[in-house]
Amino acid sequence: MSEASNVIEMKASESALRYDPVVWLADLTYTQQTVAADVMPNAVGCIATFTETRVNLSNPIRLFKYPGKLTEDLGKGPVPDIIGFSNYVWNFDLSYRIAEVIKREHPRTIIVFGGPNYPTEPDEQELFLRRHPAIDFYIVKEGELAFSRVLEALVESGGEVDRVKRKEIPSVHSILSDGVPVISATIERITDLTEIPSPYATGRMDEFFDGILLPIIQTNRGCPFECTFCVEGVGYYNKVYKNSTSKITDELDYIGAKMKQQREKGGRNDLFIADSNFGMYKDDLDTCRELSRTQREFGWPEYINVATGKNRKERVLEASRLLDGALRLSGSVQSLDEGVLLNIKRKNISADGLLDLAMEAGKVGANTYSEIILGLPGDSIEAHLRTIRLVMDAGFTNIYLFQLMLLPGTELATGQVREQYGMTVRHRVLPRCYGHFDVLGERVVAAEIEDICVANNTLSFEEYLECRRLHLVITIFHNDGIFGTMLKLLRLLEVPVFRWMEIIMKSPLSQGLEQLFQSFHDATKNELWDSREELEGFIQQEDIVEKFISGELGNNLLFVHKTLAITHHIEELAELAQRTIVACLDEAGKATEEVQEFVNDALRYHVCRAENLFFDREISPSANLSFDINMFEEESHPENIKDFRLSSPKSYRFTLDNTQNELIDRYLGIYGDSTVGIGRILSKVYVRKLFRHPLSDDMGDLSSEPGDGENRFRIAGLQN
Repeated sequence: MSEASNVIEMKASESALRYDPVVWLADLTYTQQTVAADVMPNAVGCIATFTETRVNLSNPIRLFKYPGKLTEDLGKGPVPDIIGFSNYVWNFDLSYRIAEVIKREHPRTIIVFGGPNYPTEPDEQELFLRRHPAIDFYIVKEGELAFSRVLEALVESGGEVDRVKRKEIPSVHSILSDGVPVISATIERITDLTEIPSPYATGRMDEFFDGILLPIIQTNRGCPFECTFCVEGVGYYNKVYKNSTSKITDELDYIGAKMKQQREKGGRNDLFIADSNFGMYKDDLDTCRELSRTQREFGWPEYINVATGKNRKERVLEASRLLDGALRLSGSVQSLDEGVLLNIKRKNISADGLLDLAMEAGKVGANTYSEIILGLPGDSIEAHLRTIRLVMDAGFTNIYLFQLMLLPGTELATGQVREQYGMTVRHRVLPRCYGHFDVLGERVVAAEIEDICVANNTLSFEEYLECRRLHLVITIFHNDGIFGTMLKLLRLLEVPVFRWMEIIMKSPLSQGLEQLFQSFHDATKNELWDSREELEGFIQQEDIVEKFISGELGNNLLFVHKTLAITHHIEELAELAQRTIVACLDEAGKATEEVQEFVNDALRYHVCRAENLFFDREISPSANLSFDINMFEEESHPENIKDFRLSSPKSYRFTLDNTQNELIDRYLGIYGDSTVGIGRILSKVYVRKLFRHPLSDDMGDLSSEPGDGENRFRIAGLQN
């Protein structure tokens, strides 16, 4: 044989022996009650597309979102050589329990985890890895570069795990076979996100356009703020790096065409933008202009879920204007107490600017929300109520009230900070994040458990419970405009809206509402566990996890009880609203006979608008009104309720147009008509868009064409 032939044969042999792994990446979500984390797996998609530019693989990296699909394909075999799992607070237990089974049945399969749900301190990181021995490698911080380097090293070493661990690749943590920990330094960040090929434009997300999942994009990464309760508050993420305009445009065009097809089949039609401060940067306005174009071309997106910028309110307002109501403006203050803000390193955010944002947004009719967290370091009941009062006075459309969740990977979750502020920590199951699965012939029960602060050295547990009751009052009576005219009337008469909330808190309740609030109180206490280990044991009982799936246990208590209030107690809510609003106005010397007549009309109007939104929709409520309440709602700056008195009482029936029925049908198809499902709908959509339209007897039928109905409303001064 010639020398040349020997070389060729040697190379062929080397090629045959080359380690060419089959790689899967999974960003899993629970699905048995509802799809819990309902965004497409774009993050692992980015890792896949970037890695494939660095490593020559014979088989494309496969992506998974639904655990059922993953376990089905594992059962078909062969199993992958390498499988990676994303790790968030909403999917770690699910992913790890599946990984454990894979490791037991196929010990040569290499398990990689990565994501923000991971401690910050080296000793806690080591402890995490020792407690989870199925994990071969843990990727810290950004995943693309670190994962690609792990894969390169595995290919080079022929899949020898210990050899790769000893390389101490930056941002890759592990435990060697001899028990020695490898906690390497943090990897550099990718400064030009355009280096990451788009998973959308390359077709890698195509299988996930199923009408259930919504697309998620990221135009930039990083956050200049240092909030201690947030993973991005650590210094690693403080610089902001961007995608190119052309890449974003290509993604939006690709997604828009796909989403148009899904909407026509009854699927969803929204978008999630993962940026931490969208609208705060000049380039964000270019993105908004492109989104405005896709709205015209594809009818997408109807609704955009995003956290808007914490500073630069003029630019954020312009972003909202460009998107014509699809973008909700956020002014997430968390707290307005100076001491609390100092404790959580939030001093570089303009609180005044956030409040100004709500006021300016109100002038143009924009949908706004603010977030407030109960139990932050130094928080007290006085500080918490003062923050709510200030935010309410600013005029935010919705105020979302949260408990303090101690997220691994944040400064606030460290033992030192917990001890410093005397935090009382309890454990509870994360809503919607539980289920049971068959993995390679083995039954797996999983549930995600979160740590929350229910008291500290300035806030008692009883005060925590009192604040939670107020949260329910605000969620029902303030948010989403269920009784929006009452809020506007109070502001017109210069009576603080928060005072109304206080009076509701102290008012006697009807039997139905008393039971509702008692249910909320009991569930708020009963969902908390002193011992994480005992809760883990509790959830492992299959009959218990079935109770979570059925909705008997483990719900988002605010949204479930709000749903029950609206769907079962709307008349009782209106009666309570009437008694308390009159008491509030009387206290301020503003409860004239005409004002009380207006209040009665407005509450009848609101009941009719909110009745039968999800069941028996063909039944149209009706009411006789002496005031044009709809025109009052539409008027940006009403001056006197006398201006809205009708020349004579008029009879109205309240109907849903075709567009509303289509929207409700689509969301019921996605989330279901259970109390949990409707609660999710109320948390996902601009609820005002679902409210029935008032139609007077002389205006004809609204149901034929949505456009015709809208024109009739404009002509009659009843446009909503």
